Amino acid sequence: MTGLNDCQAALQTAVQALSRRTDSEASHPGLGDVFAQLLSNLRQTVTSLSLAFKPPVTIPAAIQQLDKVSDQVGRLISCVLLAPGELATEWRQGMSNIGVEMVKYLQVLVSDGDYLGATGMVWEAIDSLANDLSKDEPAAVAKRWRHQQSVVKDAWDEFKGILEGGDDDGWDELDMGESLTEKERTRTEAVLHAMFPRYLDQCKSKYRAVLETSSSFVDSFDKAVSAMHPEQDEEEVNEALKELEAVSRRLAETVHDTAIDRWRDRLDLEKKKWEERRLDLTSLSVAIE
Repeated sequence: MTGLNDCQAALQTAVQALSRRTDSEASHPGLGDVFAQLLSNLRQTVTSLSLAFKPPVTIPAAIQQLDKVSDQVGRLISCVLLAPGELATEWRQGMSNIGVEMVKYLQVLVSDGDYLGATGMVWEAIDSLANDLSKDEPAAVAKRWRHQQSVVKDAWDEFKGILEGGDDDGWDELDMGESLTEKERTRTEAVLHAMFPRYLDQCKSKYRAVLETSSSFVDSFDKAVSAMHPEQDEEEVNEALKELEAVSRRLAETVHDTAIDRWRDRLDLEKKKWEERRLDLTSLSVAIE
């Protein structure tokens, strides 16, 4: 069927357009609503197309629906190319998944295969994007931050498990000289806890920069926690913590807020307390020798 071949060609062209990276920072009010409606329309069109291919095939209806598929996919791709930053990333990934399933679906129609199963896979790809769709840049950024927050929480729980697990093997390698007391455990928690800025104002002009820095924070935090596992290497731990501190301060500098200022003051205070304790232990070790 010529209509199928034309639709396949149009779909491939549209999907290839997704590889074009845009640096759009412009806001287009209502773009998210248009995109959501187009997804809903595409789902319905795919359903109608499958019904048209139910034996005996209704050729005029099939051609009509194939034309609609080509048009709707093209419009969806146009929306992706207009979207800014993180929103474009989310939509692009979702449309890539839909495109993969649509290509398979059309191939099944050409070969008279299991079009019902293929229809279900297209529905699933559309629903996966539509059901948790971010309609603007702030929503997309918030979704990314929630994911990063989950990763950091897992790493934080892992670190607390190291401290609370009762296994102090390896802490001597950090020049502790003895097991951690409860007070020292609390102090250690405070040092890392202070490194995590818990509040970020959403600065519209800095979304992309903040996300890039927060991604680095997640990586650095995970690296620092991994370095804490016994047997620890002091140089590795110090390097990981310096990296974590540096990226945390960069993250804090993107936001001007009293809560962030308090966080920075607390970090400086906890670092000072920690260094004083290490100096005391070093002096004690020298005196004993």
